[in-house]
Amino acid sequence: MNLNTFKIKKKVYNNYEKILVIGEIGSNHDNSFNKCKRLIIEAKKAGCDAVKFQLFKSHKLLEKKHPAQKILKKYELNTQWLKKIKKLCNQNKLLFICSPFYTEAVKLLKKCGCDAIKIASPEIKNFTLLKEVYKSKLPVIISTGDANLKIIKRALNVFEKHNNNKIAILHCISQYPTTEENINLNNISLLKKEFSKINVGFSDHTIGKNAALMAVGLGANIIEKHITLNKKNIGPDHAISMEISTLKNLIKDIRQFSAMYGKKKKIRHKFENTVYINVFTINGQKKGTKLKSNNLICKRDFKRKVDSYKLPLLLNKTLLRDVPDDYPLKWDDIKK
Repeated sequence: MNLNTFKIKKKVYNNYEKILVIGEIGSNHDNSFNKCKRLIIEAKKAGCDAVKFQLFKSHKLLEKKHPAQKILKKYELNTQWLKKIKKLCNQNKLLFICSPFYTEAVKLLKKCGCDAIKIASPEIKNFTLLKEVYKSKLPVIISTGDANLKIIKRALNVFEKHNNNKIAILHCISQYPTTEENINLNNISLLKKEFSKINVGFSDHTIGKNAALMAVGLGANIIEKHITLNKKNIGPDHAISMEISTLKNLIKDIRQFSAMYGKKKKIRHKFENTVYINVFTINGQKKGTKLKSNNLICKRDFKRKVDSYKLPLLLNKTLLRDVPDDYPLKWDDIKK
């Protein structure tokens, strides 16, 4: 079992112990700063560690004739909001994470104090962007949905001089929403084996919370989930996003898992019941009697006397005093 540490600023996240939960706001702000502000505040109330946005320009994302241009244009993040978002995140003690989709966006995010960069899975193939992110020296999280192992390795080579605790990869499936039969959570174990020194997390596009909880159990130390104020809102991501009430329950379960998982160490607590298995007599026996196995039995006791595993050492030993039936033998009852 690989235990990895991911660091953003002075915050440290470990698989099984402290999970980084990212509320993916993405385009669900619907180009309303008030809605953006509400999502940040609600994410904090739900227990998120970070919120994430997407910084793109539609004409730099797709060819200008692409039919999706008009839709994407409506959901571009206003660059004038970046400092306000950073300030709101600081006020709510949340990390500000963002996915840039063009090189100038990386510089803008660095300038406004963005805490970490997230690479969306198609952009794992955009080496101009990857190199700009590397130059920023910010912690980086890379989604791997739109990639095979060869592509992942090639992308990680760009960050080979990054400290391992400043880079993470996320298992995800580029299906929105992802169906149960396609989620393939075994890929988390595969990625942890293939990239044993790199943090591995999960970007969850399923409906519900079960996949994220299972991912945590498999050792994901980052969980990213799309969030919305209302799944019925019109927009590209609302329908696949998690509403705040469900998000709160998911995070509560994740924190409970970490608390229950504990440390990889066998510890006996003071508050636990301690039961000893001691040697007792079956019948009353007289002083001078030699002890025999047919007159001894091992039973529970709440004070240590003669442990059951030492019963063979008692055989044929002589009693120094009379003992009653059902008596827990003590070493000073026996002649040495």
